Amino acid sequence: MKKVLILSLIALMILSINIGANAKEGGIQQYNLPNLGHAKYSVEKALDFSVYASESVEEQQETKSEEQVPADEEQAPADEEQALINPEQQDTSELDYDKPVVALTFDDGPSKYTPEILEVLRENNSKATFFVVGSSVNKYKDTLNQIINEGNEIGNHTYNHKDLTTVTDEELYKQVKGTDDLIYSATGYTPAIMRPPYGASDDELNKKILKPVIKWSVDTRDWENRNTEMIVNEILENVQDGDIVLMHDLYESTAEAAKIVIPELVERGYQLVTVSEMSEYRGISLTEGEQFYNMYIN
Repeated sequence: MKKVLILSLIALMILSINIGANAKEGGIQQYNLPNLGHAKYSVEKALDFSVYASESVEEQQETKSEEQVPADEEQAPADEEQALINPEQQDTSELDYDKPVVALTFDDGPSKYTPEILEVLRENNSKATFFVVGSSVNKYKDTLNQIINEGNEIGNHTYNHKDLTTVTDEELYKQVKGTDDLIYSATGYTPAIMRPPYGASDDELNKKILKPVIKWSVDTRDWENRNTEMIVNEILENVQDGDIVLMHDLYESTAEAAKIVIPELVERGYQLVTVSEMSEYRGISLTEGEQFYNMYIN
Protein backbone atom coordinates (compact mmCIF):
# COMPACT_ATOMS: atom_id res chain seq x y z
CA MET A 1 0.00 0.00 0.00
CA LYS A 2 2.83 2.33 0.92
CA LYS A 3 4.51 1.53 -2.37
CA VAL A 4 1.35 2.41 -4.33
CA LEU A 5 1.07 5.79 -2.60
CA ILE A 6 4.72 6.63 -3.30
CA LEU A 7 4.36 5.63 -6.95
CA SER A 8 1.20 7.76 -7.26
CA LEU A 9 2.98 10.80 -5.82
CA ILE A 10 5.91 10.34 -8.21
CA ALA A 11 3.47 10.08 -11.16
CA LEU A 12 1.72 13.28 -10.13
CA MET A 13 5.02 15.14 -9.86
CA ILE A 14 6.08 13.99 -13.35
CA LEU A 15 2.69 15.04 -14.79
CA SER A 16 2.96 18.49 -13.20
CA ILE A 17 6.46 19.02 -14.64
CA ASN A 18 5.26 18.05 -18.15
CA ILE A 19 2.27 20.43 -18.03
CA GLY A 20 4.56 23.31 -17.03
CA ALA A 21 6.98 22.54 -19.83
CA ASN A 22 4.19 22.31 -22.41
CA ALA A 23 2.71 25.59 -21.26
CA LYS A 24 6.07 27.30 -21.61
CA GLU A 25 6.62 25.85 -25.10
CA GLY A 26 3.09 26.86 -26.17
CA GLY A 27 3.71 30.49 -25.25
CA ILE A 28 1.01 30.59 -22.56
CA GLN A 29 1.45 33.82 -20.57
CA GLN A 30 -0.23 35.43 -17.64
CA TYR A 31 -1.28 39.12 -17.65
CA ASN A 32 -2.06 41.49 -14.87
CA LEU A 33 -5.37 43.13 -15.81
CA PRO A 34 -5.35 46.94 -15.53
CA ASN A 35 -7.57 48.70 -13.03
CA LEU A 36 -10.03 50.03 -15.59
CA GLY A 37 -11.96 52.11 -13.13
CA HIS A 38 -8.83 53.90 -12.03
CA ALA A 39 -7.65 54.36 -15.62
CA LYS A 40 -10.99 55.96 -16.61
CA TYR A 41 -10.86 58.25 -13.61
CA SER A 42 -7.32 59.29 -14.48
CA VAL A 43 -8.29 60.17 -18.05
CA GLU A 44 -11.25 62.23 -16.86
CA LYS A 45 -9.18 64.06 -14.30
CA ALA A 46 -6.45 64.82 -16.83
CA LEU A 47 -8.87 65.81 -19.57
CA ASP A 48 -7.67 68.76 -21.63
CA PHE A 49 -7.48 69.78 -25.27
CA SER A 50 -4.32 67.74 -25.88
CA VAL A 51 -6.28 64.65 -24.84
CA TYR A 52 -9.13 65.57 -27.17
CA ALA A 53 -6.63 65.75 -30.01
CA SER A 54 -6.25 61.97 -29.99
CA GLU A 55 -9.74 60.91 -28.94
CA SER A 56 -12.61 59.97 -31.20
CA VAL A 57 -15.75 62.05 -31.49
CA GLU A 58 -17.66 59.36 -29.60
CA GLU A 59 -15.22 59.52 -26.67
CA GLN A 60 -15.48 63.28 -26.57
CA GLN A 61 -19.26 63.11 -26.30
CA GLU A 62 -18.93 61.29 -22.98
CA THR A 63 -16.79 63.96 -21.39
CA LYS A 64 -17.42 67.33 -23.04
CA SER A 65 -19.40 70.14 -21.44
CA GLU A 66 -20.39 73.60 -22.63
CA GLU A 67 -17.37 74.99 -20.77
CA GLN A 68 -14.92 72.83 -22.77
CA VAL A 69 -14.05 73.08 -26.44
CA PRO A 70 -13.32 69.58 -27.75
CA ALA A 71 -10.88 69.07 -30.59
CA ASP A 72 -9.72 65.87 -32.23
CA GLU A 73 -8.35 64.37 -35.39
CA GLU A 74 -10.54 64.70 -38.49
CA GLN A 75 -13.38 62.18 -38.33
CA ALA A 76 -15.41 61.03 -41.32
CA PRO A 77 -19.09 60.15 -40.76
CA ALA A 78 -19.60 56.59 -39.59
CA ASP A 79 -22.70 56.42 -41.77
CA GLU A 80 -22.59 57.53 -45.39
CA GLU A 81 -26.12 58.89 -45.00
CA GLN A 82 -24.69 61.54 -42.66
CA ALA A 83 -23.18 63.68 -45.39
CA LEU A 84 -20.68 66.34 -44.37
CA ILE A 85 -22.39 68.86 -46.64
CA ASN A 86 -26.14 68.92 -47.04
CA PRO A 87 -26.83 67.94 -50.66
CA GLU A 88 -29.86 70.26 -50.78
CA GLN A 89 -27.78 73.35 -50.23
CA GLN A 90 -25.37 72.51 -53.06
CA ASP A 91 -28.11 71.95 -55.62
CA THR A 92 -28.42 75.13 -57.69
CA SER A 93 -30.49 73.47 -60.43
CA GLU A 94 -33.61 75.36 -59.33
CA LEU A 95 -31.95 78.78 -59.45
CA ASP A 96 -32.73 81.15 -62.30
CA TYR A 97 -29.40 82.29 -63.70
CA ASP A 98 -31.02 85.39 -65.14
CA LYS A 99 -32.02 86.68 -61.70
CA PRO A 100 -29.82 88.40 -59.09
CA VAL A 101 -28.73 86.57 -55.94
CA VAL A 102 -28.07 87.67 -52.36
CA ALA A 103 -26.70 85.69 -49.41
CA LEU A 104 -28.21 86.64 -46.05
CA THR A 105 -25.97 85.56 -43.17
CA PHE A 106 -26.72 85.41 -39.46
CA ASP A 107 -23.98 85.31 -36.80
CA ASP A 108 -23.65 84.34 -33.12
CA GLY A 109 -26.63 81.97 -32.89
CA PRO A 110 -28.59 79.90 -32.72
CA SER A 111 -30.98 81.63 -30.34
CA LYS A 112 -34.66 81.60 -29.48
CA TYR A 113 -35.25 83.93 -32.47
CA THR A 114 -33.63 81.66 -35.08
CA PRO A 115 -36.80 79.55 -35.68
CA GLU A 116 -38.71 82.75 -36.56
CA ILE A 117 -36.13 83.54 -39.24
CA LEU A 118 -36.25 79.96 -40.52
CA GLU A 119 -40.03 80.19 -40.80
CA VAL A 120 -39.98 83.30 -42.99
CA LEU A 121 -37.21 81.79 -45.14
CA ARG A 122 -39.30 78.65 -45.63
CA GLU A 123 -42.44 80.64 -46.47
CA ASN A 124 -40.53 82.52 -49.18
CA ASN A 125 -38.67 79.53 -50.63
CA SER A 126 -35.39 81.12 -49.57
CA LYS A 127 -32.16 80.00 -47.89
CA ALA A 128 -29.57 81.62 -45.65
CA THR A 129 -26.27 80.87 -43.92
CA PHE A 130 -25.96 80.73 -40.13
CA PHE A 131 -22.51 81.19 -38.59
CA VAL A 132 -22.81 79.33 -35.31
CA VAL A 133 -20.89 79.64 -32.04
CA GLY A 134 -19.99 76.32 -30.43
CA SER A 135 -21.11 77.39 -26.96
CA SER A 136 -24.74 77.46 -28.15
CA VAL A 137 -24.75 74.11 -29.95
CA ASN A 138 -25.87 71.83 -27.11
CA LYS A 139 -28.73 74.13 -26.14
CA TYR A 140 -30.10 74.47 -29.68
CA LYS A 141 -29.54 71.07 -31.29
CA ASP A 142 -33.08 70.94 -32.67
CA THR A 143 -32.71 74.36 -34.25
CA LEU A 144 -29.38 73.38 -35.83
CA ASN A 145 -30.94 70.29 -37.36
CA GLN A 146 -33.85 72.39 -38.62
CA ILE A 147 -31.37 74.76 -40.30
CA ILE A 148 -29.79 71.85 -42.16
CA ASN A 149 -32.99 69.94 -42.93
CA GLU A 150 -34.56 73.00 -44.56
CA GLY A 151 -31.63 73.43 -46.93
CA ASN A 152 -29.82 76.27 -45.21
CA GLU A 153 -26.11 76.34 -44.43
CA ILE A 154 -24.17 76.31 -41.16
CA GLY A 155 -20.81 78.05 -40.90
CA ASN A 156 -18.24 78.02 -38.10
CA HIS A 157 -18.03 81.17 -35.92
CA THR A 158 -15.67 79.83 -33.20
CA TYR A 159 -16.63 78.46 -29.80
CA ASN A 160 -17.03 81.63 -27.75
CA HIS A 161 -16.53 84.53 -30.17
CA LYS A 162 -12.87 85.25 -29.44
CA ASP A 163 -10.88 87.68 -31.55
CA LEU A 164 -8.70 85.17 -33.38
CA THR A 165 -5.96 87.74 -34.05
CA THR A 166 -5.15 87.64 -30.32
CA VAL A 167 -4.91 83.87 -29.73
CA THR A 168 -2.17 81.26 -30.08
CA ASP A 169 -2.19 78.67 -32.86
CA GLU A 170 -3.25 76.06 -30.31
CA GLU A 171 -6.21 78.15 -29.19
CA LEU A 172 -7.11 78.85 -32.81
CA TYR A 173 -7.28 75.10 -33.44
CA LYS A 174 -9.53 74.58 -30.42
CA GLN A 175 -11.84 77.43 -31.36
CA VAL A 176 -12.35 76.24 -34.93
CA LYS A 177 -11.95 72.46 -34.82
CA GLY A 178 -13.69 72.18 -31.46
CA THR A 179 -16.74 74.00 -32.82
CA ASP A 180 -16.73 71.78 -35.92
CA ASP A 181 -16.81 68.73 -33.63
CA LEU A 182 -19.69 70.05 -31.55
CA ILE A 183 -21.75 70.82 -34.65
CA TYR A 184 -20.94 67.40 -36.11
CA SER A 185 -21.95 65.65 -32.89
CA ALA A 186 -25.29 67.50 -32.89
CA THR A 187 -26.13 67.24 -36.60
CA GLY A 188 -23.80 64.90 -38.48
CA TYR A 189 -22.74 67.96 -40.50
CA THR A 190 -19.32 69.62 -40.64
CA PRO A 191 -19.22 73.32 -41.66
CA ALA A 192 -17.33 73.96 -44.89
CA ILE A 193 -16.95 77.72 -44.33
CA MET A 194 -15.90 79.97 -41.46
CA ARG A 195 -16.39 83.58 -40.36
CA PRO A 196 -13.98 84.99 -37.76
CA PRO A 197 -15.61 87.05 -34.98
CA TYR A 198 -15.64 90.80 -35.72
CA GLY A 199 -14.39 89.90 -39.21
CA ALA A 200 -10.93 90.12 -37.66
CA SER A 201 -8.35 88.23 -39.70
CA ASP A 202 -5.44 88.74 -42.07
CA ASP A 203 -3.87 86.67 -44.82
CA GLU A 204 -1.62 84.75 -42.42
CA LEU A 205 -4.48 83.90 -40.07
CA ASN A 206 -6.80 82.96 -42.94
CA LYS A 207 -4.33 80.33 -44.10
CA LYS A 208 -4.24 78.79 -40.61
CA ILE A 209 -8.03 78.56 -40.44
CA LEU A 210 -8.04 75.96 -43.27
CA LYS A 211 -11.50 76.96 -44.48
CA PRO A 212 -12.82 79.62 -46.86
CA VAL A 213 -13.22 82.81 -44.77
CA ILE A 214 -16.52 84.58 -45.41
CA LYS A 215 -16.85 88.29 -44.64
CA TRP A 216 -19.55 90.69 -45.92
CA SER A 217 -20.39 93.61 -48.19
CA VAL A 218 -23.50 94.93 -46.39
CA ASP A 219 -23.26 95.51 -42.61
CA THR A 220 -26.59 96.16 -40.87
CA ARG A 221 -24.89 96.88 -37.53
CA ASP A 222 -27.94 95.28 -35.96
CA TRP A 223 -25.91 94.35 -32.87
CA GLU A 224 -25.45 98.08 -32.23
CA ASN A 225 -28.71 99.72 -33.25
CA ARG A 226 -31.18 96.95 -32.25
CA ASN A 227 -33.65 98.82 -34.44
CA THR A 228 -35.82 96.96 -36.95
CA GLU A 229 -36.41 99.96 -39.21
CA MET A 230 -32.69 100.81 -39.40
CA ILE A 231 -31.82 97.20 -40.26
CA VAL A 232 -34.44 97.06 -43.00
CA ASN A 233 -33.37 100.38 -44.49
CA GLU A 234 -29.67 99.46 -44.49
CA ILE A 235 -30.38 96.34 -46.52
CA LEU A 236 -33.03 97.62 -48.93
CA GLU A 237 -31.21 100.88 -49.71
CA ASN A 238 -27.82 99.25 -50.37
CA VAL A 239 -28.29 95.67 -51.52
CA GLN A 240 -27.14 94.58 -54.97
CA ASP A 241 -26.59 91.41 -56.93
CA GLY A 242 -23.87 89.27 -55.30
CA ASP A 243 -23.96 90.87 -51.84
CA ILE A 244 -23.26 89.02 -48.60
CA VAL A 245 -25.37 90.64 -45.87
CA LEU A 246 -24.32 90.54 -42.20
CA MET A 247 -26.94 90.16 -39.45
CA HIS A 248 -27.15 88.46 -36.05
CA ASP A 249 -29.95 86.09 -35.05
CA LEU A 250 -29.51 86.97 -31.38
CA TYR A 251 -31.92 89.88 -31.45
CA GLU A 252 -35.69 90.20 -31.72
CA SER A 253 -35.23 93.36 -33.83
CA THR A 254 -33.25 91.34 -36.37
CA ALA A 255 -35.89 88.60 -36.53
CA GLU A 256 -38.55 91.26 -37.12
CA ALA A 257 -36.41 92.87 -39.82
CA ALA A 258 -36.01 89.49 -41.53
CA LYS A 259 -39.80 89.17 -41.71
CA ILE A 260 -39.87 92.40 -43.74
CA VAL A 261 -36.67 92.13 -45.76
CA ILE A 262 -36.95 88.53 -46.99
CA PRO A 263 -40.35 88.82 -48.75
CA GLU A 264 -39.44 92.28 -50.04
CA LEU A 265 -36.18 91.07 -51.62
CA VAL A 266 -38.01 88.15 -53.21
CA GLU A 267 -40.63 90.58 -54.54
CA ARG A 268 -37.82 92.65 -56.08
CA GLY A 269 -36.60 89.57 -57.94
CA TYR A 270 -33.69 88.51 -55.75
CA GLN A 271 -32.99 84.86 -55.07
CA LEU A 272 -31.91 84.39 -51.45
CA VAL A 273 -29.29 81.65 -51.32
CA THR A 274 -26.59 80.23 -49.06
CA VAL A 275 -22.99 81.34 -49.43
CA SER A 276 -22.04 77.98 -50.94
CA GLU A 277 -24.95 78.14 -53.39
CA MET A 278 -23.91 81.61 -54.44
CA SER A 279 -20.33 80.50 -55.07
CA GLU A 280 -21.53 77.67 -57.30
CA TYR A 281 -24.03 79.97 -59.04
CA ARG A 282 -21.22 82.45 -59.77
CA GLY A 283 -18.66 79.77 -60.63
CA ILE A 284 -16.39 81.00 -57.83
CA SER A 285 -14.33 78.39 -56.01
CA LEU A 286 -14.45 78.73 -52.23
CA THR A 287 -10.77 78.07 -51.53
CA GLU A 288 -9.55 77.44 -48.00
CA GLY A 289 -7.39 80.21 -46.62
CA GLU A 290 -8.93 82.86 -48.89
CA GLN A 291 -11.49 85.48 -47.84
CA PHE A 292 -14.65 86.54 -49.66
CA TYR A 293 -16.58 89.80 -49.14
CA ASN A 294 -19.04 89.43 -52.01
CA MET A 295 -19.57 87.57 -55.26
CA TYR A 296 -20.11 90.37 -57.73
CA ILE A 297 -19.96 89.77 -61.46
CA ASN A 298 -16.65 91.17 -62.75
